Amino acid sequence: MLSFLSDENLAIHKEHLRTKKLQYSILEKSIEGIKNKNIEEIIRQKLKKRDREDVLRLLSDITLHELFFASFAENTHASSDSVRLSYGSEASFLNALFLECLNLSHGFVCVYYSSGRVSMRGGFDGLSLCLPAPPALAIDVSEHAYFLDYGFDKERYIMAALPFLDLSKLS
Repeated sequence: MLSFLSDENLAIHKEHLRTKKLQYSILEKSIEGIKNKNIEEIIRQKLKKRDREDVLRLLSDITLHELFFASFAENTHASSDSVRLSYGSEASFLNALFLECLNLSHGFVCVYYSSGRVSMRGGFDGLSLCLPAPPALAIDVSEHAYFLDYGFDKERYIMAALPFLDLSKLS
């Protein structure tokens, strides 16, 4: 699946996502009206504060991890006119993304596509990364995402991941 992570590392990531989905399915059974709702729909619902926090935290974590898995192609990335329009060149975009990933201590760096423009933002609050618009791509830069394969060498992880980023999703 992800060419830059080992099968063992992928299995750990998938187990983490499976656990989060299981936790969310328990919440769906205990909190009326959240089943099959997206983040924006949950925000509009009248829920108890603690329930809302739990639901949104889990749902944004699941959303970002699923997006992380879907953000990469088996082969090197396709080109994107939107990336060139927004950053001047794909190399400039990838350099900016590399620096954003490297400078974030943990969490996700998300890439957004809206009205023909590409932007990025990093953070560890999953909900804020999913709003006001859902990201098109995500890279998990938390140490647990790469430590098994790259040790403390986050730079090498990012360098290995970026060539497989599916830029065609930004068109």
